[in-house]
Amino acid sequence: MAIDDSRTMRRWLASAIATDARLELAGAAASAQEARAIIKATNPHVLTLDIDMPHMNGLDFLGHLMRLRPMPVVMFAAGFSTNKAFEERALELGASVCLPKPVMASKTDMVHLCDTLVDTVERSGRHRRKDPIAALDQVDSLVLVGASTGGVAAIETFVQQLPANGPPVVIAQHMPQSFLSSFVRRLDRLVPQNVSFAEDGMRLSAGDIRIAPSSGYQTCMTWHSRAWHLQFTPNRYENVFCPSVDILFASAVPWADKVGAVLLTGLGRDGAKGMLDLRRNGARTLGQSEDSCVVYGMPGAALAMNASEDEMPIEEIGTAIIARLDRARGQDAGR
Repeated sequence: MAIDDSRTMRRWLASAIATDARLELAGAAASAQEARAIIKATNPHVLTLDIDMPHMNGLDFLGHLMRLRPMPVVMFAAGFSTNKAFEERALELGASVCLPKPVMASKTDMVHLCDTLVDTVERSGRHRRKDPIAALDQVDSLVLVGASTGGVAAIETFVQQLPANGPPVVIAQHMPQSFLSSFVRRLDRLVPQNVSFAEDGMRLSAGDIRIAPSSGYQTCMTWHSRAWHLQFTPNRYENVFCPSVDILFASAVPWADKVGAVLLTGLGRDGAKGMLDLRRNGARTLGQSEDSCVVYGMPGAALAMNASEDEMPIEEIGTAIIARLDRARGQDAGR
């Protein structure tokens, strides 16, 4: 589906998509309002989206889309060639790829750009989940992760072990917001999953990785309508990290049998109590082994409280938590 307020560009995009037999144009819209109706009617696998549109710009629309109906999006705008902040913001919100619009391009340039667009759209649709709503019917598990000192490298190693269309993952990493923003962008480039910041009310799908922001709100979980949703609560607690691993873990206790919880390297005890509550209610729980931690505080505290079932090296823990969740789901299905 193509979304652009320029009739010329909509026609150009339609002709570009028509050049490849693998693709079919689901529809074209000139505004966010038109786009919503077409998305609802056709359930497209991939969108191309302009930034400059009437009433609601493309970045705002992208933010709403990724909260309510996440799907692969190719941002297509003239501003990407002159303003890298547009591109960074689009990728942060969840766009798959950002491409510049042609400006006074030659015929050869136009043909090359058409080929690039078609290949990029097809690749985005193949690597990102094609039907996020259907995937929710198959995956109701959730992975929660807590980390602090040394957590950046540990998380990068951890997420690369996860299946591209596996259970959604929510990560609380103690880090200032400015550093978290660049971390989110780096993770999204590193793995095929859809990596972005957690947002209040966001519905999670298979293949989502969400990073809890370190703003004035705590990130929590809730399960309803056959899906996991993020829920923000004001951070009214004194001497509590934001994001707090304990608060994140504790919020999922009512649905603990669906949850895998992991504590990675970090100073202090944040997450140990929340993990204990999860384990007592049926969650799978793992900690990073001492010899692979930069600081063994958080996983060590969890082990001392009998909150973690086991400890493993960072190179194994991602694969292990998915395997344990799969076994738990299989046991439930056999009952």
